[in-house]
Amino acid sequence: MKRIIIVAFSAASFSCSKNESSYAAKENSERAPQITYDTTAIDSFGPGATSESVMAKINAVAIKREKDSLAAIAKLQEEKLEKEKAEKEDKGKNEEKLLKEQKQNVSKQTETIVEKTAEQPTQ
Repeated sequence: MKRIIIVAFSAASFSCSKNESSYAAKENSERAPQITYDTTAIDSFGPGATSESVMAKINAVAIKREKDSLAAIAKLQEEKLEKEKAEKEDKGKNEEKLLKEQKQNVSKQTETIVEKTAEQPTQ
């Protein structure tokens, strides 16, 4: 029981004593250099603020650039579609040409077979 009272008394005395860590923090904050910024806040109505006419010009230029870029994208997509169409047409023409050549080869082969069978004597 005496130990509990001694521990409680010592804990109370340490917790109620002067806190030196906060004192050290105050000294460090006083020694810290003052921070200076190279920028200042500009009020929208104060001197140096951008006027409405300038903002209108900036917005007009931005809108024009956006429209130009959208037009360029649309043009590229259109060219791509035309190119794909042309490739499909070329592919179709090439397939037709190959089919015609194959038909001609088959017809020539059948003609030669017919000629050979006609030349052979019948038994």
